[in-house]
Amino acid sequence: MAYVMLYGVGWTQRWHIAEESIPLVTSAIERVGRDESSHLPVRDPGTDEPTTLVVAWRHVVAAVVLGSGETEGTGDGDGAGQYR
Repeated sequence: MAYVMLYGVGWTQRWHIAEESIPLVTSAIERVGRDESSHLPVRDPGTDEPTTLVVAWRHVVAAVVLGSGETEGTGDGDGAGQYR
């Protein structure tokens, strides 16, 4: 499991992404700042079910894909989604 981190003016989001989605998401973050949108495959933070995140890249000022570095079954489980 990896994460996509999205940063905007006054907001930050972190979403779980499946290993097989890393290339797609990594490619999509090259749109940061453009007047484009993307549909990113992410995991719902409440249910861990697959879902789609629609990103309006003009509102994103920075983005990165990070490997989780955690073994399965560790972590607090509620770190995805919007936070400050």
